Amino acid sequence: MAVVRDPAFWRRFSMAVHRDEEAHNSWLARQNQKRSRRTCICWIFWLCFFGLVAGLVITILWLKSAGILK
Repeated sequence: MAVVRDPAFWRRFSMAVHRDEEAHNSWLARQNQKRSRRTCICWIFWLCFFGLVAGLVITILWLKSAGILK
């Protein structure tokens, strides 16, 4: 196998590798941001859901104690 002796080749090769790493890092940052957003939305959904259920239970208990529901 022949070794490339052109110094410009190695400079171009190095620049291409670094550009690829930068693109990969920005992709990884976007993926982490998406995961963080998804986690936040999931927590908000479940907190709202349990708040709604708790509100319904409290309302039903209040209506039963007031004698409206028998």
